[in-house]
Amino acid sequence: MNRSWDMWPDASAGCQELMVLTKLQVDLLKLLRAAVEDRPIRQVVYCTEWLGYLPFGLYHWIECGDHDVSKNLPSNWCLDWSGTDLEKLAEGGFLMKIDEWQNPDDACHTKITYKVPLA
Repeated sequence: MNRSWDMWPDASAGCQELMVLTKLQVDLLKLLRAAVEDRPIRQVVYCTEWLGYLPFGLYHWIECGDHDVSKNLPSNWCLDWSGTDLEKLAEGGFLMKIDEWQNPDDACHTKITYKVPLA
């Protein structure tokens, strides 16, 4: 789904350029902001892990505290969103990447922590 949904100011461009976000990215940002709204630490962690057997591939989810907030995503999103959507939000200044970890023994096991500023 690559349809442009909304135009947002690109924070790194001093509002001189506009950044195009998809509807999915806009909705994902709303979900992340709602997840951290009442938390003292406004962070989410994007996690990936290979389950180690077929037919299952790379599993990914978003944690806020000890909760999997990606379970709150609409069921039809299960194959539509990815870590690149979070990267795009970080590039636009909507999220801030603050930590990145990769298991030295398993390149598929990662955790990326983002700060979620409220609008």
